[in-house]
Amino acid sequence: MASTKRRRSKASKPKRRYRWLKFLFLLALVGAMALAGYMAYLDVQLRERLDSRQYQLPARVFARPLVLREGMAMHPDELESEFAALNYRKQKTLTEPGAWTHEGMNYRVWRRDFIHADGREPAAMVTFRLRNDEIDNLRDEDGQRIAEFRLDAANIGSLLGGGDDRNPVRFKDIPPLVANTLIAVEDQDFLNHFGISPRGIARAMVANIKAGRLVQGGSTITQQLVKNIFFDHKPSLQRKINEALMAVLMEIHYDKGYILQEYINEVWLGQQGARGIYGFGLASEFYFQQPLDTLEPHQVALLVGLAKGASYYNPWRHPQRALKRRNTVLELMREQGLITQAEFEHYSAKPLGVVKGGVTAQNPYPAFTERLLSELRPYYSYEELRTTGLRVYTTLAPSVQKLAEESISQGVQKLEKDRKIKANTLQAATVLLDNNTGNVLAMVGDRDPDYPGFNRALEARRQVGSLIKPAVFLTALERPEEYNLATLIDDAPVRIEEADGDVWMPQNFDKLAHGQVPLYVALAKSYNLATAHLGLDLGLQNVRQTIRRLGVDTSLPHVPAMLLGAVEMTPFEVAGMYQTIANNGETVQPRTLMAVSDAQGGRVQHFRPRTNRGVDPVPAYLLRWGLEQAMREGTGRRSAKRLPSSVPFAGKTGTTNNNRDSWFAGFSPEVTAVVWLGRDDNVRTRLTGSTGALPIWTEIMRKLPHQHGPVEAPRGVEFKEVNARGQFMDPDYCRGGYEIPFSYETHLQPAPECRGRDRWRWFRNLFGNERSEAAPREQMTPGWGNDTERRQYESERRHQMREQLRRDDAETLGGDSSLEPLELPRGQSTEVDYRGVPVEEAQPVGPALEDQWP
Repeated sequence: MASTKRRRSKASKPKRRYRWLKFLFLLALVGAMALAGYMAYLDVQLRERLDSRQYQLPARVFARPLVLREGMAMHPDELESEFAALNYRKQKTLTEPGAWTHEGMNYRVWRRDFIHADGREPAAMVTFRLRNDEIDNLRDEDGQRIAEFRLDAANIGSLLGGGDDRNPVRFKDIPPLVANTLIAVEDQDFLNHFGISPRGIARAMVANIKAGRLVQGGSTITQQLVKNIFFDHKPSLQRKINEALMAVLMEIHYDKGYILQEYINEVWLGQQGARGIYGFGLASEFYFQQPLDTLEPHQVALLVGLAKGASYYNPWRHPQRALKRRNTVLELMREQGLITQAEFEHYSAKPLGVVKGGVTAQNPYPAFTERLLSELRPYYSYEELRTTGLRVYTTLAPSVQKLAEESISQGVQKLEKDRKIKANTLQAATVLLDNNTGNVLAMVGDRDPDYPGFNRALEARRQVGSLIKPAVFLTALERPEEYNLATLIDDAPVRIEEADGDVWMPQNFDKLAHGQVPLYVALAKSYNLATAHLGLDLGLQNVRQTIRRLGVDTSLPHVPAMLLGAVEMTPFEVAGMYQTIANNGETVQPRTLMAVSDAQGGRVQHFRPRTNRGVDPVPAYLLRWGLEQAMREGTGRRSAKRLPSSVPFAGKTGTTNNNRDSWFAGFSPEVTAVVWLGRDDNVRTRLTGSTGALPIWTEIMRKLPHQHGPVEAPRGVEFKEVNARGQFMDPDYCRGGYEIPFSYETHLQPAPECRGRDRWRWFRNLFGNERSEAAPREQMTPGWGNDTERRQYESERRHQMREQLRRDDAETLGGDSSLEPLELPRGQSTEVDYRGVPVEEAQPVGPALEDQWP
């Protein structure tokens, strides 16, 4: 009986094993089927997400591309500033695009491939020479002379970033050193495994134990990419399982190049407020202000090191920690043969080299960007600008912007120190426009140009003082039968009782009345009384219309004080007004926006400049000439010694009640610039236009390149010599007059002292050559072609002007000059003020202004 039980027991054991094996097989089958189903589910999720995934990219903003032209004015400093904005590297021998070199004044530049608004331009090389601050001998890489060569446009930021921001790079554009270093540090088996690497995990553990710290991770690059795309960073077993499964699936569907590209674009490498810095492309610009393909090994090592923890290794907050991590990566690069021992020693001794924190913001030019956004909003939604990666092409000139920023920041500090003004109380703004196109070349809205707060260039509406006066004189010059630059106007006291009982009694800056003065002298010296008399004679409404035709849309008060600047305008509006004068009377609406394309450079929308002919070229030129005299002998003369006299600068100071606002607006033949100084609390600054804004304006214009020589007068203008009474002095019969431009429609009375000096007049009368009592006048429609004799006459006059400019240069440098300075009629002196102190040295007592009204 017992033996029978033992036999049954022995027989039942195989059956039980079989049942267990069958159960385990079925369980495994069910598990495999469940796993397969789950992986199929994960596979659907993976492919749907990756195949339909689009980055949320803010619009990229580009500066205007620098176009090198034969004969173009260019300073070496300006050229190198443009190269710096483009992140071009200086090399001894050019080895790749994005580099430049020079020997003396001979330059060679290798342009990068770039997609402009009008199409792609491939990488190419150019050579040229800077001769007397002009581009000469411009040649392509084949040595052929060319008229112009366009560089690529600098990336100057992004719009409305916030959230995740990145600058994606394609696999073919990833520098080999970046890819190989990333693989060496993060996943040495990347090219061989199928998403997970047990050997890599074991090797990482050994390396970390040897180093005594975390130097390698166990996850593969594929796993890390899956985690970055699909999961948060909270550790859990479920996440690790899903991560491993999806990594295998990713390796099945996508090649190694795509996986590496996506990881390089997806990894988080820093934070700037609400803006996350994702991907090596943007991180390179964020930390070094350089494109990824220009980084050196120690910079690559820092970025790769940050992938382990950008916050922990933040190079600004924890520089020593970041330095140690960078050098650890350099050690691995040496071990993998990516750099030599000598290179390791060289690069590990370098500092971190990151830029100043915050400089590489998504919006490094807040004042300019504010205007740009206002021009974009009618055409693009907030969401489009924030997420679709549009390419926005602008007018900003990086070298001019840098110059404007430095001049404002340093100029304000210097004024506070020199004038004993409380530190950090002065504020400033400036706007620079291209005269011909209206393009905004630079804009600064704060003494700290990077500060993205209140933009004074666009939003600070302040009274403009004497800046409005050119509109009064222009109104007069548009009536050539009544007024010209030599017309005598009365600089006498003005008293007007207004309807509300107030009395308007303006005063001159020197508290003197100067009697009868030529119109251009009243403009150059900024005489308030003469301007008030002239404006009242012309009529307030006519002056208001002139201001409108100069492109000003702001509210204009209908009171006499408007004639002297009781008008509130922003620096941007003032710049537009003076650009019209500089552009021969044609208003070109100032703009920052040139074109917009999609992320690939297609579907381009161009934005054309809006123009309007508000003023005839002849009176515009006459006004310009008067403003040139303001720079030479009037309120802008303080800048004469610092500016080249061979460039015809023109401009006007502006000072308001109690010296609250200091203005200067002026232009060269190419550029209009406006500078404002004041305090946000509107407290007195003790600065006039000539002591505050003018020095900063001068510093900006002094460093910009300009074309030399006088501005060509338009058809309809002729130069004549007149005496102090504005009477024509025929140079054939008498000497001693001032040469002034006049409209052909102007009739001048001859000077009495020139009569009776032509002994042979009776002889010429026989042949019909009797001179008229009035000055000769061209018998043609004003503004149309000149004859040969007239062109020869104007050519001789221009030659005389150049000679005068050269003599003035000699006089400025201490040499002798036979030319006499601008004089007023006898008995009308402005050499001393009411205290007997020379005006040049006089300091105002009480509320002394250029423009003053109760």
